[in-house]
Amino acid sequence: MSALVVLATKAPIATRRCRASRVAPNPRRVGAGVGVVRAGNEENEEASVGLKAVWYGAEALGKVVGKDAGDDDETAEAKGVVVVDRASAIASIREDYSQEYFVTGKGAMRAYATECEFSDPFVSFKGLKRFKQNVGNLGGMMRDVDLKITSFEETEEGVATEWRFSCILDLPWRPALAASGGTRHVIDEETNSVVKHIERWDVEPVKVLKQLLKPASKIPESQAEVFMTSLGAGDFVGVLGAAAPALLKVSAPVWLTSVALRGVTHTEATGIEGFFGWLLALSLAGQVAKFLRGVGIS
Repeated sequence: MSALVVLATKAPIATRRCRASRVAPNPRRVGAGVGVVRAGNEENEEASVGLKAVWYGAEALGKVVGKDAGDDDETAEAKGVVVVDRASAIASIREDYSQEYFVTGKGAMRAYATECEFSDPFVSFKGLKRFKQNVGNLGGMMRDVDLKITSFEETEEGVATEWRFSCILDLPWRPALAASGGTRHVIDEETNSVVKHIERWDVEPVKVLKQLLKPASKIPESQAEVFMTSLGAGDFVGVLGAAAPALLKVSAPVWLTSVALRGVTHTEATGIEGFFGWLLALSLAGQVAKFLRGVGIS
């Protein structure tokens, strides 16, 4: 799974509902991803660009914080495990779902071709190894995962599934991500292997971005949650107050050091000193605003 978007996570993928291959998809609804992109909808097009950036950012973050799951992962062929017919391929896909493969990365995915295509309206790439790396890395950033498979159907092109999914992302402000969707697994008739994996989420891209910015907790429990809650509500004072401690910690030492060195060397103030002086003033203003709000004045 491309989740984050998972991260958005994990690289979301989508087409409008087409539960059997004999049903033609609506050409005005472009396939596979966190959300449905409708032609002519500028808001969704802008969100798609944002989600694309989030996807690549999530992949990069996963490589930094996660284990490189793909380096030690042998292909099914290398292990001597080969899917020999269509029935075996479908059984293998069902087994992968029982292990929640597109969330946990634990599925063997024996039915997949090494160069299987994973695509959505935001990104498209080939390679089972890359997919498993992303899932394994980013799946570790999900908490309280709830995944239900509501439909598993054999179609002319392979397998079509429907599912519901929710989780808490392990970010400082702990956003909740929830959606329903489905996945199409296209099986090649000659090799009996999955050559295309097309996933969709039945939610508008704008709503996904809003979910990623909103803490799951209704009552903020950390400064990061206060910051994101205030940002979502357009509360500038709340944003400033929540950011003030971090700004103060960064700006005060740098500004004081710069002022001290300037006093010793008798040189003029630099742009760096001015910048951190501005950050210091902003952080102090935030602390004052936070205090005034705390005593009920603002």
